Amino acid sequence: MTRTTKKTILFSLLGLVAIAAGVGFYLYNKGPVDVKHTSGTKVIATELYATFSKDSITAKKKYTNTILEAAGTVVRISKNQQNQDIVFLKTNEAGAYVNCTMEGPAEGIKENDNIVIKGICTGMGMGDADLGILGDVYLGRCYLVK
Repeated sequence: MTRTTKKTILFSLLGLVAIAAGVGFYLYNKGPVDVKHTSGTKVIATELYATFSKDSITAKKKYTNTILEAAGTVVRISKNQQNQDIVFLKTNEAGAYVNCTMEGPAEGIKENDNIVIKGICTGMGMGDADLGILGDVYLGRCYLVK
């Protein structure tokens, strides 16, 4: 190899390293998605659950890690171990819900209310077939859409 070829290869490699470092720095400092002020894909809770139940592979590709605005009827409200409010939206399957972990308090939300909740879909939980427990579809970092 000639000296010019060696320099060209060296500068090309240094350029690729610099580009990779820049992309890495950007992704590291990017921060979380602003769920509250970002528009989401509108879905109905019963249809969202049915989609995951019938064809989970397609549903995962379409909905997982996307912001959704899920419309549905509140079945119940509870708290998780981190003291966050969890709103359960009704599905067509008894004992299965669209499980929405609220980012803030679930103020003004009551059972049997028809509401729209915006959050990031994280997919469907496994459940336990042996115990007859169906999996829920999970939305995280949720906000009530007014």
